[in-house]
Amino acid sequence: MYTLMLWLLTATTEPFPPGFHDRPGVAEDGTAVVIRTGLWDDFRGGKAAVEQVLIPNEDGSFTYHYTRQSRLTRMYHATYCGYENMYPGEGDAVFSGPGTYGGWHCSRVTETRPSTELEHLTEPPT
Repeated sequence: MYTLMLWLLTATTEPFPPGFHDRPGVAEDGTAVVIRTGLWDDFRGGKAAVEQVLIPNEDGSFTYHYTRQSRLTRMYHATYCGYENMYPGEGDAVFSGPGTYGGWHCSRVTETRPSTELEHLTEPPT
């Protein structure tokens, strides 16, 4: 049974919450991206700055792809999902809707382990 959890927060039509900001970037393949830094739970009662590489879509939504993220972001993503007894979703996740500014895509599906795209969950793609 496939279980999907997509945790979304609010903000684009409103100002970002403290600790969130964007900067433009270009991926290695030439794709225009937004690098969004946000303060997320550090699982010890504090906050950790985590960058997400997002692809802007024509409709104003953003696409998050696990393999485009830095190793540190993938480690955070895996830890976040692990706290929910899940794995990071390795496919695309589209963050959209009024006020959406970030999220994490987790899955209980284990058939995809080990990853076919990454040698290790926190390693860059080959």
